[in-house]
Amino acid sequence: MKKRKGCFIPLIILSLVIIAGAGFLGYSYFKVKGTADSIHKPIENRKKSELRDSAVAIDRKDPISVALFGVDSNVTRLATGDAGRSDTIMLLSINPSTKKTVMVSIPRDTYSTMVGKGTQEKIAHAYAYGGAAMAVKSVEQLMGVPIDYYATINMDGMKDMIDNVGGVKVVSNATFTVRNYQFVEGQAMKMDGNTAMAFIRSRKEDGSGGDFGRQERQQLVVQALAKKVLSVGSVSKLDGMLKTISGNVVTDLSFNELESLGTSYTAALDHVEKHQLDGTGQTLDDGLWYFMADEKNKQHIKALYMKNLNK
Repeated sequence: MKKRKGCFIPLIILSLVIIAGAGFLGYSYFKVKGTADSIHKPIENRKKSELRDSAVAIDRKDPISVALFGVDSNVTRLATGDAGRSDTIMLLSINPSTKKTVMVSIPRDTYSTMVGKGTQEKIAHAYAYGGAAMAVKSVEQLMGVPIDYYATINMDGMKDMIDNVGGVKVVSNATFTVRNYQFVEGQAMKMDGNTAMAFIRSRKEDGSGGDFGRQERQQLVVQALAKKVLSVGSVSKLDGMLKTISGNVVTDLSFNELESLGTSYTAALDHVEKHQLDGTGQTLDDGLWYFMADEKNKQHIKALYMKNLNK
């Protein structure tokens, strides 16, 4: 398990930053709201988590739990919920009163129950089988925590965002080579979209650190992109980023909820405690390799997560 505090702006919050930043710069309200409305995809017949006694409300500044999924898809499939497997899965408990966020990264190969299908498979498969609905329920069952909202981003959309802002500067967390790209631990590198995608997708190369190394690289690139977005003042660049968001992000957060999240929860997102599930690898009778989460560690993380939800 890794436990650290520091600035982390996950994928959906990055999109919120872009939307909020566009409004701050006086960009067209109708275009900003149109983008927010286009990415709004509620889970059918879901009013609240089954693990909640009552629904939470962002306008009341309730602590909330958000599931973030990063997928490799395309615009049409993402809009219909058919986004393939979720290669990135994160949970955020955000408490605006204590100004603290607890973030948990879940390895995509984690052995889990597919809720609604009844099989035991890798947690990443849940999104492929049943979109956000099955993914949310399966992660809830795995971790034993409620999920109030979800957000999904097509990872290819990040490439376009990075190119739209002219690239990002990132300090590598490891030394490894992938395709024609070489990265050196501790060395800063200016990355365009293609370079950044190679950086964050690497996990099997010597020195890359496997899934845990990849999860950390995803965080590094998103943080660097968020900082670059905040410095963007060009209307033409904002227009391109809004179009990219519209085709590559879906969430059940409404425009009003996104606005409230941006105004009331920002301080909590500046103080993030990060965790990753501990466990071991194991090949089961089906011949496939799985990540088997350590139950004691999982319960410890669950307790920290629930405490930040005031539970």
